Amino acid sequence: MAPPRWEFLMYLVQSRNQNSIVVNNYKDFAFSDYARVGRALALYEVGDRQEAIAEMEDVSISLKGYPEVHAALAAALYADKHAPLLAENQFTIATLLDPHYTDIAYVRETKHWPPSLISSLQHFITLS
Repeated sequence: MAPPRWEFLMYLVQSRNQNSIVVNNYKDFAFSDYARVGRALALYEVGDRQEAIAEMEDVSISLKGYPEVHAALAAALYADKHAPLLAENQFTIATLLDPHYTDIAYVRETKHWPPSLISSLQHFITLS
């Protein structure tokens, strides 16, 4: 049984805070960029979508070739910025590196993306 939505949102807020601590205290370490990806996913779910997209765009440069950030950015650009060409470019990068990102079940069950980003990815993949 899935936890109630408020519990999930509290978890995301805690995750965002923990990722922010890593990013702020360990800026020079490579793992801080991965924490920024986690923070961006949490921001997206709690409704700070513009900030999440800005974070994803920025980290997609420093982590060029990390498929998760490119796939997440594609979903967000398509759903929130209504930028299908930019989304397609990001998704092409992601799926060339890891074709699993075309599978919603993989993103949900293996990558543990938040529900709203999974929905955005589904809309992008189905072009709806």
